[in-house]
Amino acid sequence: MSTLRAGFIGLGKMGRPMALNMLKAGFPLTVANRSQGVVADVASHGATAAKTSAEVAANADLIALCLPMPAHVEEVVLGPNGVIEGIRPGSIVIDFSTIGPSTCRHVAERLAEKGAHYLDAPVSGGTSGAAAGTLTVMVGGDDASYATALPLLQSVGRKIVHAGPVGAGAVVKLMNQLLVAINLAGAAEAMVLGVKAGVDATLLYETIASATGNSFQLARNFPDLILKGNFDPMFSVNLLHKDVTLGVEVGREQRVRLLLSALVQQIFEEARDAGHGEEDIAAVIRPLEALSGTFVRAH
Repeated sequence: MSTLRAGFIGLGKMGRPMALNMLKAGFPLTVANRSQGVVADVASHGATAAKTSAEVAANADLIALCLPMPAHVEEVVLGPNGVIEGIRPGSIVIDFSTIGPSTCRHVAERLAEKGAHYLDAPVSGGTSGAAAGTLTVMVGGDDASYATALPLLQSVGRKIVHAGPVGAGAVVKLMNQLLVAINLAGAAEAMVLGVKAGVDATLLYETIASATGNSFQLARNFPDLILKGNFDPMFSVNLLHKDVTLGVEVGREQRVRLLLSALVQQIFEEARDAGHGEEDIAAVIRPLEALSGTFVRAH
Protein backbone atom coordinates (compact mmCIF):
# COMPACT_ATOMS: atom_id res chain seq x y z
CA MET A 1 0.00 0.00 0.00
CA SER A 2 1.26 3.49 -0.85
CA THR A 3 2.29 5.79 1.99
CA LEU A 4 0.85 8.71 0.00
CA ARG A 5 -2.85 9.32 0.47
CA ALA A 6 -4.86 10.09 -2.65
CA GLY A 7 -8.09 11.96 -3.27
CA PHE A 8 -10.36 12.01 -6.30
CA ILE A 9 -12.99 14.60 -7.23
CA GLY A 10 -15.18 14.01 -10.26
CA LEU A 11 -16.35 10.42 -10.56
CA GLY A 12 -17.91 10.53 -14.01
CA LYS A 13 -17.48 8.17 -16.95
CA MET A 14 -13.72 8.65 -16.84
CA GLY A 15 -13.19 9.47 -13.19
CA ARG A 16 -14.90 6.48 -11.65
CA PRO A 17 -12.77 3.79 -13.36
CA MET A 18 -9.63 5.85 -12.78
CA ALA A 19 -10.43 6.08 -9.07
CA LEU A 20 -11.02 2.32 -8.92
CA ASN A 21 -7.62 1.72 -10.51
CA MET A 22 -5.99 3.89 -7.85
CA LEU A 23 -7.61 1.70 -5.20
CA LYS A 24 -6.38 -1.43 -6.98
CA ALA A 25 -2.85 0.03 -6.94
CA GLY A 26 -3.01 0.34 -3.14
CA PHE A 27 -3.58 4.07 -2.68
CA PRO A 28 -5.74 5.05 0.31
CA LEU A 29 -8.42 7.10 -1.44
CA THR A 30 -10.92 9.76 -0.37
CA VAL A 31 -13.53 10.71 -2.98
CA ALA A 32 -16.17 13.35 -3.63
CA ASN A 33 -18.62 14.03 -6.45
CA ARG A 34 -21.61 16.29 -7.03
CA SER A 35 -24.00 13.31 -7.33
CA GLN A 36 -23.68 11.04 -4.32
CA GLY A 37 -24.66 7.67 -5.80
CA VAL A 38 -21.28 7.12 -7.45
CA VAL A 39 -19.50 8.20 -4.25
CA ALA A 40 -21.25 5.38 -2.39
CA ASP A 41 -20.38 3.00 -5.21
CA VAL A 42 -16.64 3.80 -5.11
CA ALA A 43 -16.73 3.77 -1.31
CA SER A 44 -18.07 0.21 -1.49
CA HIS A 45 -14.77 -0.72 -3.18
CA GLY A 46 -12.72 0.66 -0.29
CA ALA A 47 -12.61 4.44 -0.70
CA THR A 48 -13.58 6.94 1.99
CA ALA A 49 -16.50 9.20 1.12
CA ALA A 50 -16.17 12.96 1.62
CA LYS A 51 -18.87 15.61 1.44
CA THR A 52 -16.77 18.47 0.06
CA SER A 53 -13.70 19.08 -2.05
CA ALA A 54 -12.05 20.75 0.94
CA GLU A 55 -12.52 17.56 2.94
CA VAL A 56 -10.88 15.53 0.19
CA ALA A 57 -7.91 17.91 0.11
CA ALA A 58 -7.50 17.85 3.89
CA ASN A 59 -7.17 14.06 3.81
CA ALA A 60 -4.92 13.58 0.76
CA ASP A 61 -1.36 14.24 -0.37
CA LEU A 62 -2.28 13.83 -4.03
CA ILE A 63 -5.65 15.30 -5.06
CA ALA A 64 -6.90 14.18 -8.48
CA LEU A 65 -9.58 16.00 -10.46
CA CYS A 66 -11.50 14.82 -13.53
CA LEU A 67 -14.04 17.49 -14.43
CA PRO A 68 -15.74 18.45 -17.70
CA MET A 69 -15.22 22.21 -18.03
CA PRO A 70 -12.68 24.88 -17.00
CA ALA A 71 -15.33 26.62 -14.89
CA HIS A 72 -15.87 23.38 -12.95
CA VAL A 73 -12.15 23.17 -12.17
CA GLU A 74 -12.05 26.73 -10.87
CA GLU A 75 -15.18 26.14 -8.78
CA VAL A 76 -13.95 22.86 -7.27
CA VAL A 77 -10.44 24.12 -6.53
CA LEU A 78 -10.95 27.81 -5.75
CA GLY A 79 -14.63 28.12 -4.82
CA PRO A 80 -16.44 27.79 -1.48
CA ASN A 81 -15.60 24.48 0.24
CA GLY A 82 -13.05 24.00 -2.53
CA VAL A 83 -9.73 22.21 -2.55
CA ILE A 84 -7.86 25.40 -1.66
CA GLU A 85 -9.69 25.59 1.69
CA GLY A 86 -8.47 22.18 2.81
CA ILE A 87 -5.16 21.68 1.05
CA ARG A 88 -1.94 21.44 3.06
CA PRO A 89 1.52 22.75 2.07
CA GLY A 90 3.36 20.26 -0.10
CA SER A 91 0.24 18.55 -1.43
CA ILE A 92 -0.18 18.18 -5.19
CA VAL A 93 -3.32 18.67 -7.27
CA ILE A 94 -3.30 16.37 -10.31
CA ASP A 95 -5.82 17.69 -12.82
CA PHE A 96 -6.94 15.08 -15.35
CA SER A 97 -9.49 17.52 -16.81
CA THR A 98 -9.12 18.86 -20.34
CA ILE A 99 -8.88 22.62 -19.89
CA GLY A 100 -6.88 25.48 -21.36
CA PRO A 101 -3.30 26.26 -20.33
CA SER A 102 -4.24 29.71 -19.04
CA THR A 103 -6.68 28.15 -16.55
CA CYS A 104 -3.99 25.67 -15.50
CA ARG A 105 -1.54 28.47 -14.77
CA HIS A 106 -4.14 30.50 -12.86
CA VAL A 107 -5.08 27.58 -10.62
CA ALA A 108 -1.41 26.69 -10.09
CA GLU A 109 -0.63 30.26 -9.00
CA ARG A 110 -3.46 30.27 -6.46
CA LEU A 111 -2.41 26.90 -5.03
CA ALA A 112 1.20 28.09 -4.78
CA GLU A 113 -0.01 30.78 -2.36
CA LYS A 114 -0.90 27.89 -0.04
CA GLY A 115 2.43 26.15 -0.57
CA ALA A 116 0.78 23.47 -2.74
CA HIS A 117 1.59 22.30 -6.25
CA TYR A 118 -0.37 21.66 -9.46
CA LEU A 119 0.07 19.25 -12.37
CA ASP A 120 -2.13 19.46 -15.45
CA ALA A 121 -2.48 15.84 -16.54
CA PRO A 122 -5.19 15.45 -19.21
CA VAL A 123 -5.72 11.95 -20.54
CA SER A 124 -6.56 10.23 -23.81
CA GLY A 125 -7.89 6.73 -24.36
CA GLY A 126 -11.58 7.00 -23.62
CA THR A 127 -13.68 5.07 -21.13
CA SER A 128 -12.19 1.75 -22.23
CA GLY A 129 -8.67 3.03 -21.54
CA ALA A 130 -9.79 4.43 -18.19
CA ALA A 131 -11.22 1.03 -17.19
CA ALA A 132 -8.14 -0.87 -18.36
CA GLY A 133 -5.65 1.58 -16.84
CA THR A 134 -4.03 2.15 -20.24
CA LEU A 135 -4.59 5.88 -20.73
CA THR A 136 -2.04 8.23 -22.22
CA VAL A 137 -1.37 10.96 -19.64
CA MET A 138 0.11 14.31 -20.74
CA VAL A 139 1.62 16.14 -17.78
CA GLY A 140 2.67 19.72 -17.19
CA GLY A 141 4.40 20.84 -14.01
CA ASP A 142 7.66 20.93 -12.09
CA ASP A 143 10.02 17.95 -12.01
CA ALA A 144 9.70 17.25 -8.28
CA SER A 145 5.89 17.18 -8.31
CA TYR A 146 5.92 14.96 -11.39
CA ALA A 147 8.28 12.50 -9.72
CA THR A 148 6.14 12.36 -6.59
CA ALA A 149 2.92 11.89 -8.54
CA LEU A 150 4.31 9.36 -11.04
CA PRO A 151 3.21 6.18 -9.17
CA LEU A 152 -0.36 7.51 -9.05
CA LEU A 153 -0.22 8.45 -12.73
CA GLN A 154 1.03 4.97 -13.56
CA SER A 155 -2.00 3.46 -11.81
CA VAL A 156 -4.27 4.98 -14.47
CA GLY A 157 -2.05 5.21 -17.55
CA ARG A 158 0.30 3.15 -19.68
CA LYS A 159 2.10 6.04 -21.40
CA ILE A 160 2.97 8.94 -19.11
CA VAL A 161 4.58 11.97 -20.80
CA HIS A 162 6.11 14.90 -18.90
CA ALA A 163 5.55 17.60 -21.51
CA GLY A 164 7.04 20.57 -19.67
CA PRO A 165 5.94 23.23 -17.16
CA VAL A 166 2.38 23.87 -16.00
CA GLY A 167 0.09 24.16 -19.04
CA ALA A 168 2.22 22.01 -21.35
CA GLY A 169 0.15 18.89 -20.76
CA ALA A 170 -3.00 20.85 -21.59
CA VAL A 171 -1.45 22.08 -24.85
CA VAL A 172 -0.52 18.55 -25.95
CA LYS A 173 -4.03 17.28 -25.18
CA LEU A 174 -5.72 20.13 -27.03
CA MET A 175 -3.55 19.56 -30.12
CA ASN A 176 -4.65 15.92 -30.01
CA GLN A 177 -8.28 17.01 -29.79
CA LEU A 178 -7.95 19.33 -32.77
CA LEU A 179 -6.73 16.37 -34.81
CA VAL A 180 -9.55 14.15 -33.50
CA ALA A 181 -12.15 16.67 -34.67
CA ILE A 182 -10.51 17.41 -38.02
CA ASN A 183 -9.99 13.72 -38.84
CA LEU A 184 -13.54 12.82 -37.85
CA ALA A 185 -15.11 15.65 -39.84
CA GLY A 186 -13.08 14.64 -42.91
CA ALA A 187 -14.08 11.00 -42.57
CA ALA A 188 -17.73 11.99 -42.20
CA GLU A 189 -17.66 14.07 -45.40
CA ALA A 190 -15.94 11.35 -47.41
CA MET A 191 -18.33 8.63 -46.25
CA VAL A 192 -21.46 10.70 -46.89
CA LEU A 193 -20.22 11.66 -50.35
CA GLY A 194 -19.27 8.08 -51.24
CA VAL A 195 -22.65 6.70 -50.20
CA LYS A 196 -24.48 9.56 -51.97
CA ALA A 197 -22.54 8.65 -55.12
CA GLY A 198 -23.90 5.10 -54.96
CA VAL A 199 -21.32 3.02 -53.05
CA ASP A 200 -22.46 0.67 -50.29
CA ALA A 201 -21.55 2.12 -46.88
CA THR A 202 -20.00 -1.05 -45.46
CA LEU A 203 -17.97 -1.72 -48.60
CA LEU A 204 -16.75 1.89 -48.60
CA TYR A 205 -15.72 1.75 -44.95
CA GLU A 206 -13.97 -1.63 -45.23
CA THR A 207 -12.06 -0.57 -48.32
CA ILE A 208 -10.85 2.74 -46.89
CA ALA A 209 -9.98 0.97 -43.62
CA SER A 210 -7.51 -1.19 -45.57
CA ALA A 211 -6.14 1.72 -47.63
CA THR A 212 -4.14 4.86 -46.97
CA GLY A 213 -7.20 6.87 -45.97
CA ASN A 214 -7.63 4.81 -42.80
CA SER A 215 -7.49 6.59 -39.43
CA PHE A 216 -8.18 5.99 -35.76
CA GLN A 217 -11.33 8.13 -36.03
CA LEU A 218 -12.62 6.15 -39.01
CA ALA A 219 -12.21 2.92 -37.03
CA ARG A 220 -13.64 4.35 -33.82
CA ASN A 221 -16.74 5.97 -35.27
CA PHE A 222 -17.97 3.95 -38.23
CA PRO A 223 -18.22 0.16 -37.72
CA ASP A 224 -19.86 0.13 -34.27
CA LEU A 225 -21.48 3.56 -34.19
CA ILE A 226 -22.41 5.34 -37.42
CA LEU A 227 -22.97 2.24 -39.57
CA LYS A 228 -25.27 0.87 -36.86
CA GLY A 229 -27.01 4.20 -36.21
CA ASN A 230 -25.72 4.13 -32.63
CA PHE A 231 -24.97 7.57 -31.20
CA ASP A 232 -25.08 6.72 -27.49
CA PRO A 233 -22.46 8.95 -25.88
CA MET A 234 -19.05 7.66 -24.92
CA PHE A 235 -17.56 11.11 -25.57
CA SER A 236 -20.05 13.80 -26.45
CA VAL A 237 -20.19 16.38 -29.22
CA ASN A 238 -20.44 19.06 -26.53
CA LEU A 239 -17.19 17.99 -24.88
CA LEU A 240 -15.20 17.79 -28.12
CA HIS A 241 -16.61 21.16 -29.16
CA LYS A 242 -15.32 22.53 -25.83
CA ASP A 243 -11.87 21.05 -26.50
CA VAL A 244 -11.73 22.43 -30.05
CA THR A 245 -12.77 25.87 -28.78
CA LEU A 246 -9.96 25.78 -26.20
CA GLY A 247 -7.49 24.70 -28.90
CA VAL A 248 -8.56 27.57 -31.16
CA GLU A 249 -8.07 29.95 -28.22
CA VAL A 250 -4.48 28.71 -27.84
CA GLY A 251 -3.96 29.44 -31.53
CA ARG A 252 -5.31 32.96 -31.02
CA GLU A 253 -3.02 33.51 -28.02
CA GLN A 254 -0.01 32.27 -30.00
CA ARG A 255 -1.05 34.14 -33.17
CA VAL A 256 -1.05 30.99 -35.31
CA ARG A 257 -3.72 30.83 -38.02
CA LEU A 258 -5.91 27.74 -37.65
CA LEU A 259 -8.13 27.51 -40.72
CA LEU A 260 -9.08 23.83 -40.39
CA SER A 261 -9.52 24.07 -36.62
CA ALA A 262 -11.78 27.13 -36.91
CA LEU A 263 -13.84 25.39 -39.59
CA VAL A 264 -14.23 22.18 -37.60
CA GLN A 265 -15.30 24.26 -34.61
CA GLN A 266 -18.21 25.49 -36.74
CA ILE A 267 -19.00 21.94 -37.87
CA PHE A 268 -19.34 20.84 -34.27
CA GLU A 269 -21.40 23.94 -33.48
CA GLU A 270 -23.71 22.88 -36.33
CA ALA A 271 -24.15 19.45 -34.72
CA ARG A 272 -24.90 21.05 -31.35
CA ASP A 273 -27.42 23.44 -32.88
CA ALA A 274 -29.11 20.47 -34.58
CA GLY A 275 -29.72 18.89 -31.17
CA HIS A 276 -26.87 16.37 -31.14
CA GLY A 277 -24.72 17.93 -28.40
CA GLU A 278 -25.24 15.17 -25.84
CA GLU A 279 -24.76 12.40 -28.41
CA ASP A 280 -21.44 10.74 -29.18
CA ILE A 281 -18.98 12.65 -31.36
CA ALA A 282 -19.94 10.25 -34.17
CA ALA A 283 -23.15 12.30 -34.43
CA VAL A 284 -21.20 15.11 -36.08
CA ILE A 285 -22.10 13.30 -39.32
CA ARG A 286 -25.84 13.71 -38.77
CA PRO A 287 -26.36 17.30 -40.01
CA LEU A 288 -24.54 16.48 -43.26
CA GLU A 289 -26.59 13.30 -43.64
CA ALA A 290 -29.76 15.35 -43.23
CA LEU A 291 -28.62 18.02 -45.69
CA SER A 292 -27.64 15.47 -48.33
CA GLY A 293 -30.54 13.08 -47.74
CA THR A 294 -27.96 10.30 -47.44
CA PHE A 295 -27.54 8.09 -44.39
CA VAL A 296 -24.34 6.12 -43.88
CA ARG A 297 -25.71 2.87 -42.50
CA ALA A 298 -25.01 -0.83 -42.97
CA HIS A 299 -27.75 -2.78 -44.76
